[in-house]
Amino acid sequence: MKLGKRKLIMFTIIITIAVTAIAGFVLVQYKDRTYFNSPPYEAELAKPSDVLVVYFSRSGYTEAMAREIARKFNADTVNIKSDKYSLDFTGWRNAANDADAQVTSVEITPETIDMSKYRLIFIGSPIWWYRPAPPLWTFVEKNNFLGKNVILFNTFNSRFKNEEIAKFQEALTKNNGKLLDHVFVRRGRVYYQITGQELIEQSKITVEEKMEEWLKVQ
Repeated sequence: MKLGKRKLIMFTIIITIAVTAIAGFVLVQYKDRTYFNSPPYEAELAKPSDVLVVYFSRSGYTEAMAREIARKFNADTVNIKSDKYSLDFTGWRNAANDADAQVTSVEITPETIDMSKYRLIFIGSPIWWYRPAPPLWTFVEKNNFLGKNVILFNTFNSRFKNEEIAKFQEALTKNNGKLLDHVFVRRGRVYYQITGQELIEQSKITVEEKMEEWLKVQ
């Protein structure tokens, strides 16, 4: 093979890799600034519940899972907000930096919740850099889970690390909570992610499979 042809092949490969990387980044940025609006949920006030669902969701997918959990239990819900992780490039950069630095204390609203009337509490967030997002750590740090059974739920693109979930469990135990279970839905990498509707369906299946087991625990 002539040297000129080899250079052409190498140049083509480099250009292909660069274009793929740029396209992936652009797609991530587009998806990261698009909020998935799942079907709304409201608890039936005539049927008071002793189940609470607390969640942080930056792009709507964890909210979709939270709403499906709440629907099954007619649960009360609380949506944690954090302006630091806005749905733009700055928010994306803050999320990436804080997750990488394993930040566990950020400004959230609300910080504390009266959980005295609830028997079972679900808390959820996306997974960032293999661990729950910072707002969820903050919520656990600020609240007393005395005598409460807690189920952690997450959505994510890649994966979580068991050691990070164990650290989260330690933080919860420190504030008197008991981690009963951990459930999740994996969306997949950027080029082959499941749709929002598919995530909702998987959330329904996950809850239905576990619901009886959770209700048995007193």
